[in-house]
Amino acid sequence: MKVRKLRIAAGLTQQQLGDQVFVSNTRIAQIELATDPPGWKLTESLDNVLGAEGALTELWPLIGLGPYEDWAAKFLELQGVATAVHEFSQTVPGLAQTEGYARALLSDGQIFNEGDLETKVAARLKRQHVLDGPTPPWFWMILDEAVLRRTIGGPQVLADQLSWLLELGRRPRVHIQVLPLRKPVAAAVGGSLSLLMLPEGHQIAYTEGIHSGRIVEDPHDVARYAVVYDRLQANALPPEESAALIRDVMEEHYSCAPQTDLT
Repeated sequence: MKVRKLRIAAGLTQQQLGDQVFVSNTRIAQIELATDPPGWKLTESLDNVLGAEGALTELWPLIGLGPYEDWAAKFLELQGVATAVHEFSQTVPGLAQTEGYARALLSDGQIFNEGDLETKVAARLKRQHVLDGPTPPWFWMILDEAVLRRTIGGPQVLADQLSWLLELGRRPRVHIQVLPLRKPVAAAVGGSLSLLMLPEGHQIAYTEGIHSGRIVEDPHDVARYAVVYDRLQANALPPEESAALIRDVMEEHYSCAPQTDLT
């Protein structure tokens, strides 16, 4: 509806607008009827052509859950309003991924879920803005040590990702720890675990496998997952030692001399 109002105000037909953003008039009709929302790049083009001054791109996150499976959509919505986020992952979590790393992961994920890759990448990067506000959530991240050595996207993509972790870890509300391979927590092997503290003061848990996810809200069950996270944190290296390990891996395997650290 918003696109239609802006198009009419601009004195354009659906065909004329489609020509300017390089899609068919049928595609414009689908967008105006909300039967097939636009991806991020098309939204940007529409915003520019219609002189919306960011009004359309600001609305995009409201429809931006489209690239995600139903089981992830609710979690991502809650993550966006959480006051504290605790993550354990065997890949770099979405909130901390570089564009190249995200694209490599999502590209492989097309096996399970088709759709526009660039739209998915844009959606993931857009979520990271939650860390850029004046009062971002507290973000605790524990990475399995194998994450530092698993060359997702190739050596340069991983080197850039590790460099970004060092930079991100310098933020006051971000704490990054590495779980050494010699100190595994068996209950967490094979998946990822997230704990969210919500504004109302209660906590939820979220677990995810290769192509499935589960939100846990029952306080008794959430407490069990919190114990698992506590064990992970107890076994993980402190942030300063984690930063040193990340630097060592970069220098050893990627011929990098990072300029930043987590301290």
